[in-house]
Amino acid sequence: MWFKNARLFQLDKDFAIDSENLDEALKAKALKPCGPQQLSSAGWVSPFGPESDLFVLQSGQGQLFCLGEEEKILPPTVVNHHLQEKLASIKKETGSPVGRQHKTELKQQLIFELLPQAFVKPKRTQAYFDNALKLLVVDSASQNAAENLVSHLRDALGSMTATPFAESLAVSGMMTTWLNQGRAEAGLTFGHEAVLEDTQENGGVIRARKVDVLADEMQSHLENGYTVKEMGLVYNERIEFVLGNDLAVRKIKLTDVVLDQLDHAVMESDAQMLDTHFTLLSLELRELFKTIFRIFPVS
Repeated sequence: MWFKNARLFQLDKDFAIDSENLDEALKAKALKPCGPQQLSSAGWVSPFGPESDLFVLQSGQGQLFCLGEEEKILPPTVVNHHLQEKLASIKKETGSPVGRQHKTELKQQLIFELLPQAFVKPKRTQAYFDNALKLLVVDSASQNAAENLVSHLRDALGSMTATPFAESLAVSGMMTTWLNQGRAEAGLTFGHEAVLEDTQENGGVIRARKVDVLADEMQSHLENGYTVKEMGLVYNERIEFVLGNDLAVRKIKLTDVVLDQLDHAVMESDAQMLDTHFTLLSLELRELFKTIFRIFPVS
């Protein structure tokens, strides 16, 4: 269940929901399989897997849950192939080509006929409430996908304020200063990737991976007006990640310093393993987020 990403949403300071009520709210909006004519379906699933009816895992002040989605896979090439066969058959019978409007209607009819035979692609997006920091943390590299989960969560809970962090010139400025000075702060050290952008007219973007970010070439880009949009960092030798100027945390990887703790943990079931992993992950990320918010104050 390790999170690869952490899209952060600020909750109201008085937000609170106990796990029993959260579990009931999510169950009421549980995922229903795609119907024969549905393109997609979305709803909540158990983080423990399909055999469990527990929709929330609580560990300390963290509450883990999971959005499930199903999408019918109907490739355009398949639809177009059947459509061309249909058009050719009609032309052969009538001697005239099919008009644009009729062609559109035929295409919609084919989609309707083919949908029941389409493969279903499942998707799972994990998230959790950090009630200590009043955060919603979504495991998604995409802001749109994270917003989709928030929308479904808001629908399940009736009302909820969850505010994303916007791109910030102050965050870019601080990371640019670190790179200029050759050092970060507060237990953060440089990783091996960065995204630089030119905020001037040409809007150029430089993506550097598996590089020495302190190399002369990178300094040259900064001298030419580029600023840091994303920066690979390591926190206290415990978490490797990429920090964006919108405070999104991507490519999360716990180091051996952290994972070695699991060698001494006794896990007798998958449920216990999930609990142990979530406890470890949420506590490590909480310390990282606290540090990030100290460096980049948010209102």
